[in-house]
Order: sequence, then structure tokens, then C-alpha cells
Amino acid sequence: MINFVIYEDEEYFSELYRKEIHKFMCNDNDYYKIYNFNKYSDDVMETIKKLTGQNIYILDIEVEGKSGLDLARDIRSFRKTMNDQIIIATAHLDLIQNAYHKKILMVDFVSKFDDLESNLLACFRDIYETFNSNEFLSFKQDGEIIRIPYIDILFIEKDKNEECLFIETEGGRFKYRGNISKIENMLKNDKRFFKTHRSCIVNTFKITKIVSNVPAIYFNNKCTNCLSRDKRKELEDICMLSDGDLDYDDEV
Repeated sequence: MINFVIYEDEEYFSELYRKEIHKFMCNDNDYYKIYNFNKYSDDVMETIKKLTGQNIYILDIEVEGKSGLDLARDIRSFRKTMNDQIIIATAHLDLIQNAYHKKILMVDFVSKFDDLESNLLACFRDIYETFNSNEFLSFKQDGEIIRIPYIDILFIEKDKNEECLFIETEGGRFKYRGNISKIENMLKNDKRFFKTHRSCIVNTFKITKIVSNVPAIYFNNKCTNCLSRDKRKELEDICMLSDGDLDYDDEV
């Protein structure tokens, strides 16, 4: 599923963006959906926070309530994955500085008055190549095709109260209705992933801290307690090889 978020206060350009999106996506089998906002409100961020799949944002700099650059910073404050790609559209190229590329991980900026359609389609092609250049955990659910890049996965854990798994990523949580053995088989050839418990698989490259006596495995601001006693030593050995700065604690 690819979501397009248009943040633009001029209807002429909003319609042009929608036309180019339909033109680009008509030759592809992926599902897509377009969200259109002409000014800032709480609904903008609420909608963005609920997005799953892959997301492309077309943000105008000058929009009532909040600039596109400020919205881009807000997006990057909780979404730092390859699944979220930002395009800045502007009539004022002098407002763009190289620093913005680093701060908001922008794909590109496009001028509204300089071959906009061609440049926008070129951005879409570059983004699509980025989306498809990574290894993905792919599955179909509720009529949608979900594709999660391996590099974004923190851990996968069976829910104790529901017959499903939760896939925790840097950008959010995904529900998977299936058994962990199937996921384990999908990931078996990638050495980043390690089964720490019969109900949990972790991305060892994303671990920041292991607390042995709890036990707990930390991934920045998220953690899991699914670490069996017979897997602790092996996990610690793996992480020592992949990250020399990893913290190991015996106490909370």
C-alpha cells in the first residue's frame, strides 16, 4: 500500500499532483490512496500517524497554519524510515537550503514553475526505486499489501491476548495474523534476525541494551521482555560482534 499525502493550499496544484499520481500509479499493481489537505489542523498529524505501508509526502512550503518544512520536521520526529519519503514543492527556490536535506531527509524539492510535472514524476520514480531496493517483509492483510523493509524492523512478538503477531518498527506497529514460524522462515537467510524466545524474533542490529536479570531487550524507546534463559548468552555473543558499544546490564 502506498499513501500519497498532499499538503497544498492551491487547488490548481493539488489537482495537478493528483493527476500525476494517477498517471504514475496506473502502470503498477500496488494499491494506493491519496490524502489531500489544504491547511493545517490536528487532523493532518492524526492521519499521518495512522498511516501504514509506504508513504510519499508532497508538501508546499507556504500553507495556512504550518509551513511544509515545519510539517516535514514533525513527520521526521516520529518517522525516520525508508517507508516515508518527502518532496517539498515551492514557488520560492531561495527558501531552500542544503541543510534542510539533512534535517528532514528530503528526497528533493520541485519548483512549481519549472517543468513541475516531469520533475514530480522523476521524484516518484526515484522513490519507487528506493522502496523496491530494500528487502521487505511482505504480506497481505485486510485487502492491503503491507511491505516492511527489514532495516526498519525492531522486533516481532506474539501478542499474549490475541491470536496475532505485532511487528514493531521505528515508524510504528503492524499487526500480522499468522504464526511466528512463517515469519521466521521468511527471515531465515538474514543474519540480522535472531529468535530470542518461542514467541519473539529481534533485529540484532537495532538492539541498544540488554538487561540480563529482567530480562529485557531495548531498542531506543521500545523494548521486549521475550528473552529465554537458554538464548541469552548466544544473543549477547551476536550483539558483541555486531555492535561494540552495546550496553549490558545485570540490573535495571
